Amino acid sequence: MASPAAGTASGAAPETAGDAARRRVTGPVRAAARPRAGTERTYGRLTEQIMEYFAQVGDTDVRARDVAVALGRATDSGSINAVRSTLDRLVGTSRVRRSGRGLYRAG
Repeated sequence: MASPAAGTASGAAPETAGDAARRRVTGPVRAAARPRAGTERTYGRLTEQIMEYFAQVGDTDVRARDVAVALGRATDSGSINAVRSTLDRLVGTSRVRRSGRGLYRAG
């Protein structure tokens, strides 16, 4: 008479549909992301670059596109939206002011 585990190589109980579904939902276990030795942390770098830019331009109204171009970033909508969203976070923390529709000024 064959045992229920006869069809498995390891002798473990066969996997059920529920086990497979749980594995798909939770995914594999991954190690925490840590910077590798000798690499520089890039998180927050855009914020630092924008603040340096505003320190240089002084009391001038600028658009997100102007900031993106000055920082040497691509001028596609994704890059400009990343700059715009960072500017909006800086407005929320009072580090930059909104001086008009789509215009930003050093805070």
